[in-house]
Amino acid sequence: MDTSWRRTFRELRGQFADGAEERLLAIDRALDRLKENPEDSKSLAEVRLRFHGLSGTGATFGFPRVSVLGAEGEHATEAVQEAHRAPALEEIVAWRRLVEEVREEFRADAAPAPEIPAGPAKPAGAARTIEVLVACDDAEFRGALAAHLEREGMTVTVARNFEDTEARIAKRVPEALVVDMRFDGGRGGALVEKLRGMAEGEGAAAFVVGAPVGFVDKVEAIRCGADSYFEQPIDWELFTRRLRQLLERSKAEPPRILSVEDDPDQAAFVKAVLEAAGHVVRICPDPTRFEAEAIAFEPDLVLMDINLPGLSGHDLARFLRQNEKYAAVPVVFLTAEGRAQSRIDTIRAGGDDHLVKPVAPVLLLSTVAARIERASFLKSLLGRDGLTGLLNHTAFLEGARATLLRQGRTPGKGASFILIDLDLFKAVNDRHGHPVGDRVLAALGALLRRRLRGSDLVGRLGGEEFAVILADLTEEEAERLMNRLLEEFSVIGHHGLDKSTFHVTFSAGISTLSPGMTVDAWRQAADDALYAAKSAGRNRVVRAARPGAAG
Repeated sequence: MDTSWRRTFRELRGQFADGAEERLLAIDRALDRLKENPEDSKSLAEVRLRFHGLSGTGATFGFPRVSVLGAEGEHATEAVQEAHRAPALEEIVAWRRLVEEVREEFRADAAPAPEIPAGPAKPAGAARTIEVLVACDDAEFRGALAAHLEREGMTVTVARNFEDTEARIAKRVPEALVVDMRFDGGRGGALVEKLRGMAEGEGAAAFVVGAPVGFVDKVEAIRCGADSYFEQPIDWELFTRRLRQLLERSKAEPPRILSVEDDPDQAAFVKAVLEAAGHVVRICPDPTRFEAEAIAFEPDLVLMDINLPGLSGHDLARFLRQNEKYAAVPVVFLTAEGRAQSRIDTIRAGGDDHLVKPVAPVLLLSTVAARIERASFLKSLLGRDGLTGLLNHTAFLEGARATLLRQGRTPGKGASFILIDLDLFKAVNDRHGHPVGDRVLAALGALLRRRLRGSDLVGRLGGEEFAVILADLTEEEAERLMNRLLEEFSVIGHHGLDKSTFHVTFSAGISTLSPGMTVDAWRQAADDALYAAKSAGRNRVVRAARPGAAG
């Protein structure tokens, strides 16, 4: 296990133990007030909340008996509250005994840190061509696969047999593995299991291909750890689209987790566990700040406690779900509330999962990772153009607005909005037909994906119009880059149904973001520059005039 995590856990556990007496004294003071005035409902609520905190946090830091005693006190005080009566003197005395038992537990010996898996490996160095390892005896299939993936800027490496594939995986985990179930005597599925058993193998894309089979056989193929099963003959568009989606998850920025947790010890534990796995975590201890934190942080997942001061976590989840912007953001409840009614309330509030404290780090991480991956996959389906795999119109403009906000906060070299339009594309469709035209569109989309950075926004706005946002490049750098892309695209040979070869060019307009510019104005300036490029004869890149420039 990672020694830094052990050290962090010991520090957190020490802080929890050091602060225990202050927590217990707070319960003592509330019990003193109850003894003087049993009708003091505010003090009764405080005792219950304090016991609730011990119940949820004790076992997290290696004090399981503290959690048991805290739960006993929480349930006892809750029963009095729900009965709408004042506690009897003997009940107050019993709660004091629980507090003393908790004090004894904090004198226990230190417990070892729970196991926590290592975070996902981070790619090092410059970007390189993605290599797809193929374990398949069918030469025709391998040739077709290589042809389709070459368009996506990938290369295919062929394994000779089971042992050769094993050796290659052991030497370097591939970004993607494509396996025929019949490979080398029907041992293809075992190769996927081998991949998934390696330290970094969970992050790789794994596809199984094979002849048409029954449903149970497909499920067995997925059970071995594959992401998808494809029957032959392959639907190549679907195959490459799904592969792109899986590969893009490894290029994404670290997931952002917003944890709504008022208990500082529990918050510190959650933050340490998730950050050790590579997540970016922000703690929201005050539920009244939830909306502001969600807007500023833009979380990929919300981790929510239920019992919060003044507000319920279920109320916050319902508030989140009424905003369509957060409709697909996973909400995972992490709470000491384990009763069936609480779980039902979680479902009704729009929660995606309900974890009960204390939670093992490996369960917390697995739940968070699975929910984020699922949400990311659904978001990619909703936000991607089906033909090119680029951002669709809505997703691109959302990204443009986010870029504008980031530039306002931390301006760099600048940002350029580029509109690209294929020249005389209607003539391509009229002469060669729409299927050929679609291949031309897909070819431009593939070129943009290959040549632009993962941080650049690239989208298809509709028809033959594409858009790019380049951040942290000067206007001159953006123009040089687009001219290189224009030249490279113009020499690509496209093939008609009659086997003829033809070439297509594009025109582009560039607008550099200026202070105070809106997204609509930014786009309009790029559109005006694109119109100028078309009017000047097409097949060229034109920069928009600067605001206020003489014209």
